[in-house]
Amino acid sequence: MELVAHRIGRLCGQASGGQLREHAERYGVLDVLDRIADAIDRGRVDRRLEEDLDLLDGAFARHGIDGLTTGVRGFESWLGGGGHPTVVAWTCPSPRSCPRAMPIGDGERPVCPLTGSPFVETRIPL
Repeated sequence: MELVAHRIGRLCGQASGGQLREHAERYGVLDVLDRIADAIDRGRVDRRLEEDLDLLDGAFARHGIDGLTTGVRGFESWLGGGGHPTVVAWTCPSPRSCPRAMPIGDGERPVCPLTGSPFVETRIPL
């Protein structure tokens, strides 16, 4: 549970000013943030708290804020591995696509506002 304590420390550093609460409400996880605050207030560091931290991180990551409690992620190639890390995202459907990409799992499939065509699922190498 030492990692959970570090994650709480990172979250605490993000909580000043009220923006964390505003974003949590906007992203539909205000109840999760409230459960986290209650657990911290009671001194409860357990698996449920870790799961709530994961839920909060996931909701923020879907909106472009990665590593809220875990820190910035990095990728390293595996020795002997031939693959490259990728992310799956919705991308422009045009044959000469624009660079716009949106996270998958963030609501319905987006539609191009210019052409009306639905975005396509794409693996983007990092």
